[in-house]
Amino acid sequence: MHAASRFEDWQDFLDNASLGVHLVDASGEILWANKLELELLGYAPHEYIGRHIAEFHVDRAELDRILAALAGAGRLLSYPARLRAKDGSVKHVLINSNVFRRDGRFVHTRCFTTCISEAVYAQLKGELARGPRSAGEPSTCSATPRRAAVTRARAPSRRRP
Repeated sequence: MHAASRFEDWQDFLDNASLGVHLVDASGEILWANKLELELLGYAPHEYIGRHIAEFHVDRAELDRILAALAGAGRLLSYPARLRAKDGSVKHVLINSNVFRRDGRFVHTRCFTTCISEAVYAQLKGELARGPRSAGEPSTCSATPRRAAVTRARAPSRRRP
């Protein structure tokens, strides 16, 4: 396989991935985004790429924590965030990201975005249907000004025969 065709295969893989994917440079500028990321938020490439990522995060303080974590340790796993779509709606997402560095210098993030808005909505709807909680009862979905955390159910472990 030639280098050019391998590059085209990788480009196609990323452009059509079943997760949102974007790259952000050290200053916060969005360098590239795939089709699903753009569709999730409802933006055309020219409305999203080249803009600062803060324009799309609902919580600026949370974004600052994300960028600081990536600049330091350089890795996020299933990190909850809220993104503003073009139509004004808020998308609840989980972010998996790490940093590409060249000669130790932060070049850009490699960010994978999974929308969990439906799961968050279903969880909140279930809590509302159950009515108010007692003071000591734990919540499965908490929203604080600092961050929203959604618990995920564990799949039952499979035992091999």
